[in-house]
Amino acid sequence: MRIESSITSISWIPSEAIEGPSKIPFQFGITHYDQPPPDEIADLETLRREDRFREANELRAFIEVDGDGQIVDFGYLGKGHIGSTTVKLGPAAVRFPAVHLPDIQADPEVGPTSVRFVQTVGGRMGMLIPRTAL
Repeated sequence: MRIESSITSISWIPSEAIEGPSKIPFQFGITHYDQPPPDEIADLETLRREDRFREANELRAFIEVDGDGQIVDFGYLGKGHIGSTTVKLGPAAVRFPAVHLPDIQADPEVGPTSVRFVQTVGGRMGMLIPRTAL
C-alpha cells in the first residue's frame, strides 16, 4: 500500500517585516508587500504566477508498506517553488524571476514504523535592492 503526505510552507513579505530605508521602494509603490497566504492552498502554481509569495517549500513524500506493515520503499515527491519580484515604474511593470537555489533533501531517516523527511528550499531575488551598510 502506498501512503503519501505533504505540508507546504510559504515565505511572504508582510508590511510589518520591512523597516528603515528598505521600506522606500514599497512606500513609493515600486514593489509590493505580499497578501497573507490563504489558510488552505488549493493551487500553489496559481499563487506563484500571481506573485503571492517569495518561496514555497512543498515537502511531499511517500512510503510503500507491504502486507505485513513493513516499509519497503519511500521517497521525496515535492520541491521548492520560487516566486518573482514585480517592479512598477509609473504604468509599466517588469517582473524579475527569482533565482532558485538547489533544494536540499536530507537522506530519509528510516525507523521500524516510520520515515522522516527533511527538505530545505530557497533562492534569492532576481534584482538587487539597495541596503544600508552595517
